[in-house]
Amino acid sequence: MLVTRAEATDGAIIPLRITARNACPACATRTDEKAAKVCTTCKGEGRIVREQHTYKVRIPAGLKDGQEVRIRELGGPGTYGGAPGDLYVTVHITD
Repeated sequence: MLVTRAEATDGAIIPLRITARNACPACATRTDEKAAKVCTTCKGEGRIVREQHTYKVRIPAGLKDGQEVRIRELGGPGTYGGAPGDLYVTVHITD
């Protein structure tokens, strides 16, 4: 994610566009791993690329170039219907 020096120093809310990967509706709740691997909907990956969303991400004040910001529950879905993980975004400062 690119931010200006002023945004990094003072903090800001930045729009971030993410392609959401949701759990496959056909096999996400299956406990049988073999059945999930032959799923024709997701081809055994357990997830499907759905659509893009834009989220507002709060950048805390005082960030330095290369630091990461954690965004809770916007990471990839858990295996076989598990909860989504966290997404870590590396911040780069532009002049």
